[in-house]
Amino acid sequence: MNQVGWIYGSVTEDILTGFKMHCHGWRSVYCIPKRPAFKGSAPINLSDRLHQVLRWALGSVEIFFSKHCPIWYGYGGGLKLLERFSYINSVVYPWTSLPLIVYCTLPAICLLTGKFIVPEVCFLNAVSIILCLPLKNIPFNVFFHCLRN
Repeated sequence: MNQVGWIYGSVTEDILTGFKMHCHGWRSVYCIPKRPAFKGSAPINLSDRLHQVLRWALGSVEIFFSKHCPIWYGYGGGLKLLERFSYINSVVYPWTSLPLIVYCTLPAICLLTGKFIVPEVCFLNAVSIILCLPLKNIPFNVFFHCLRN
């Protein structure tokens, strides 16, 4: 541990420490001892659980914007490809909430305002797409003409 040390100054220092260790060529092993080595506590109610998830998400976003982001840090080291994907997933995962929020609220907004995000497809447009799809030659001028009307 003298090569890396515990990384402080982050909410998710355990991810940063593990990431730096893997970048320096260390290998991790999943160990299940017969007698529990560590005992921890888990959130006991929804409020505590949401607070914990928020803390993890903020820590992941913090890592995403830091110099230790696994997207661009640690190349040429001992980090394997699947390990890199795993660390990238952990820092990108909080950002997936943004499209999810849009996906969940957009139908309600459309129903309340009476405006829909999907344009109506005219008959000529539908027929041209069906006929030309096998040829992979869709006449876009017909498509855009129908959208204007």
